[in-house]
Parts: sequence; C-alpha cells; structure tokens
Amino acid sequence: SQLGYMMLALGIGSYQAALFHLITHAYSKALLFLGSGSIIHSMEPLVGYSPDKSQNIVLMGGLRKYVPITRTTFLWGTLSLCGIPPLACFWSKDEILSNSWLYSPFFGIIASFTAGLTAFYMFRIYLLTFDGYLRVCFQNYSNTKEGSLYSISLWGKRIPKRVNRDFFLSTMKSGVSFFSQNISKIHGNTRNRIGSFSISFGAKNTFVYPHETGNTMLFPLFILLLFTLFIG
Repeated sequence: SQLGYMMLALGIGSYQAALFHLITHAYSKALLFLGSGSIIHSMEPLVGYSPDKSQNIVLMGGLRKYVPITRTTFLWGTLSLCGIPPLACFWSKDEILSNSWLYSPFFGIIASFTAGLTAFYMFRIYLLTFDGYLRVCFQNYSNTKEGSLYSISLWGKRIPKRVNRDFFLSTMKSGVSFFSQNISKIHGNTRNRIGSFSISFGAKNTFVYPHETGNTMLFPLFILLLFTLFIG
C-alpha cells in the first residue's frame, strides 16, 4: 500500500511528496521489520528453531507482557505507518492525500480508502501478536494430519473439536522432549488460558516463556524509533 502511495504521488506529479514518503515510511517499516525479528527470536524458546512455527502469527498472542520493549516500538511503528500525527508517516501521507484531492476527487477517495486499509491490517497484526492470550499453548505438536497449525481461531477462544483439549494434560507424565514432534507439555493455568511451558531435561523441569532479545537488536530499535518520532 505504501508503494502504491508513492506511485500515486508520482502519477499526479507530486514528486517531492513521493520522495518524502519513501524516506519516512522506510524508517517506520525498518522499525516494524526489526520488531518482527525480535518477536520471532522470542518465540523460538517455545517452539524451537522452526520458521513455520516461530514466524506463524496464529501461534502468537499475549506477548505484550513478555516483550514490552518490542511491543512499544512496534506500536509506534504501527501508528506511524497508519498516519497518526505527529509521527513521521503522517506528514508525507497528509501531503499525498492533499495533492490527490486537489488533482482529482476520485484519486482522493482511493487514497483515503487505502489509508483505512493500512490501519486495519497493521492493527490486526499488532492485536493478534501482542493482545489476547498465547495461542501456542493450544497447538497440537503430535505431527498428525488432524492437528493443523492453522486450525486455531484468530478471533475467538473456541478450539475446534478435532484438536484434543486434554492433549497436553495427558502427556505431562512423559519424559519426551518438547522439541520432538511427538509431544508438547503445558503447566496449565486454566484461569487465563495462557499457561507456562515445561520442558523436561531428564528429571529437571524448566519453565520457558517468551523473552526480549539482546541489546544488539534492542539498540537499533531505539535508534529507528527516534527517527520515526522526529523525521517528519
């Protein structure tokens, strides 16, 4: 959608606005992409090194209390990309929208509608990742055809019947590792339905949660946040 804004600005002859939006949206997108990498790293202690799982938004949720720094920077990047003042992308988007309405009301309507779509899909990503409950605790890792990664509802808490609700409870006594494809364990917390993950290493149980990444990733997040706040 942001490339579409730039092409629209170029098409109506607003070259300065297109270049301005290229710069402002670059910092906001870089902040979001780096935040996504931080989220992926935070999920790996739970699901192992598996891109299909650590990058699957279906398994995320409720991460705001585990990765508060990433959550804050991701929120600012989301607000900026949605064109919320006084963040960076607001100024460039506002210039493109103004020029679009002046050039043709038809282009102005299209640009305004696209701005609404951007806000919708960005806040959908944010809410599915950081709000709600940690949906990975409902995933069946039994490697059966009936336990699909995509069988979890993104909008409600209802679990499909084909996923066994007692799967994790029934495997608590087994000594198989969490990262094998045969088993996953949960130390249940039925009140908030989030649960804490128990990995068995011999006779010792270790509770694993998502956590913030190291300073090598958090420091660039802060730098990009400053540009997102003040580049406009």
